[in-house]
Amino acid sequence: MENHDLAWAAGFFDGEGWANRQRRGVNSRINQAALDGVPEVLTKFHRIVGVGRIHGPVIVEGRQPLYYWDATSRPDLLQVVERIGPWLCPVKRAEFERTLGGPLPAQVWPGSMSEELAWAGGFFDGEGSTYLEKHRTHPGYFYPVTYVPQSAEVGIAAELLRLRSAMGGIGNISGIRQDGPDWRPYRRWRVVTPEKVQAVLHLLWPFIGDVKRSQAQHVMRTIHGQVDLPRGNPAFGVAGARYCLRGHDKWNARIRPFKGRGKNEEDPLNHLRQCLQCVREAAQTRRNKARRP
Repeated sequence: MENHDLAWAAGFFDGEGWANRQRRGVNSRINQAALDGVPEVLTKFHRIVGVGRIHGPVIVEGRQPLYYWDATSRPDLLQVVERIGPWLCPVKRAEFERTLGGPLPAQVWPGSMSEELAWAGGFFDGEGSTYLEKHRTHPGYFYPVTYVPQSAEVGIAAELLRLRSAMGGIGNISGIRQDGPDWRPYRRWRVVTPEKVQAVLHLLWPFIGDVKRSQAQHVMRTIHGQVDLPRGNPAFGVAGARYCLRGHDKWNARIRPFKGRGKNEEDPLNHLRQCLQCVREAAQTRRNKARRP
């Protein structure tokens, strides 16, 4: 079995699985809902770990049919942790250690870039989604969102930090959110611009399943079918123009040489985008108003 497959299975279990002691022994389980038969990701996980069984569908009115993989013997769980344990995050490692009463194989992550991306693909198959949000200021326009929620007892979930690291630092992790009084607080990793969403999907694509791929393709088809929105505010004039709307020469309005404060390495011409003459005149107007009795 390739390490990429094992890392994917660990990521999927980090997102969807659990393990615990029961009155009659031990149990580990992964739930997945689907309308079109046994989910591909459950079949893939079952093939990788090589033990357990897939059950379902469990039919509950008003909900999608539920399928689940489970393993209910100690030898089966030992084989699961032997295969995916080295790539699991701390929470699920601790669950298996409590369930089996002993340590897991040594942790091997962070590993190679491809193994971390495989783990991220499995985690995204379990917890992630790509969807459309309405643009706040342009009716009829949408922007893409790549989204993964995760809860943690303290601080930021290690899974979210690991996911963002695997994506090269792309995306933001939110503060604590809670959807209702009976729901667990969680944080979310989000990517919200077309360029960054495409970059994330490019990294995840070799490792995610058909459901998440189809979801992402639908979103990006909609985004690419939209006319590009104009950048900037037309009331401020043409972006990057040398002369402002009042006719000042922005390039020569500086009195002292420019000295950057850190962010101008990303955009060396940023200091030329604002008309300093307009800034000085506006400041003088405010001072004159303050002096009036």
